[in-house]
Amino acid sequence: MNDPRRRSRSRWLLLAGLMVAAVGSAGTVATPALAAVGCDFTMVSLKARNLDKDGGTDYVFLKVDTTWFPAGNNGVAFQLNDVRQASNFGNPTMGYVGSMDVKLVLDKFPANHTVERETFSCTTVTNAVRTFSDNDSIYDLTYSVS
Repeated sequence: MNDPRRRSRSRWLLLAGLMVAAVGSAGTVATPALAAVGCDFTMVSLKARNLDKDGGTDYVFLKVDTTWFPAGNNGVAFQLNDVRQASNFGNPTMGYVGSMDVKLVLDKFPANHTVERETFSCTTVTNAVRTFSDNDSIYDLTYSVS
């Protein structure tokens, strides 16, 4: 092993073996990643069809997966038949795999009130409408999944 030509050849063979192993493992890693294709949920708008505070104003949050929209401590103000665009909520968008929960929550003192929790599957739709209701408050969420 003291012959410099022999050491160079051994190093070259070791390097070639490592390269082949790296290429082989990269191919196996890419295959499972392709199987886990996800979806993107995008809020379009929200319409108030019936309020919790009849004749008054509701303040509304959306909880998309684990993220609150809008961020901060103030819900979006709604009066009867108001329609608010996604920009009023901070443009709720969320990527997910399989399914994801979305909650419509009223900002009430002393504790928030969840109107309803809906589960969204990973099915492509454009401008679909999902109704959130607790048999008093009724809100229609327009959304897309791509």
